[in-house]
Amino acid sequence: MKTPFIIDPKLYEMSLDLLNDLHFIESKGKLVDFSFFNDDKWLSETAVIENLAKVAGQWDIELLFAMHNNPLKFIKRFIVSYSCPRKATLIASIMRRQAAKDQRGTLVVDFEGIQISEN
Repeated sequence: MKTPFIIDPKLYEMSLDLLNDLHFIESKGKLVDFSFFNDDKWLSETAVIENLAKVAGQWDIELLFAMHNNPLKFIKRFIVSYSCPRKATLIASIMRRQAAKDQRGTLVVDFEGIQISEN
């Protein structure tokens, strides 16, 4: 039979004190703190590229959102991990099609147009 969980009374009292002090410690966010919500309009004109990476025995699915006319402006987001590479490939293509504004995939990134200086 499992023993019931017992917390030390001192620890319980300290955690209650910290919770009560949050009212005085925390501060309200400013409108500037939420500006990133309004700065995502460029994401509607992005090409979505799925990326599968094997990390610690799992296949990580990452989506790359890149501007089709300015590919150096991009965001890379981790989505989920799978142990089966076939399932990861299938789910990655489904996630890409769901995330893309243009589900047919006509928005593509022109990698030849990128001029990177190797200085």
